[in-house]
Amino acid sequence: MTSHRATALVVFSHLAGREVSTWSSEWARQCEVDTLLAMPAGQRLRFLNGSGRPEDGRDGRPLEAIRGAAGAATLKADLDRMEEILRARTRPQ
Repeated sequence: MTSHRATALVVFSHLAGREVSTWSSEWARQCEVDTLLAMPAGQRLRFLNGSGRPEDGRDGRPLEAIRGAAGAATLKADLDRMEEILRARTRPQ
């Protein structure tokens, strides 16, 4: 029987700066950052900072309350880095 990992694809991750397996933690990070950057700015801020409203998900708690200070800081740094990568790609040469 073939392992699922044997069928994993290799894709380019901008955050990792190289090709990674679609089963890797690097790809999971890339997908999470891409998803957050696709959100409208207000929704993204509510996701990161919390809204206090349970209907916004996660009981309206800020990301830091879920992942801890280090986890939230890492995700925010990844978001900033990906935004810079995207800006650099769209700058005229």
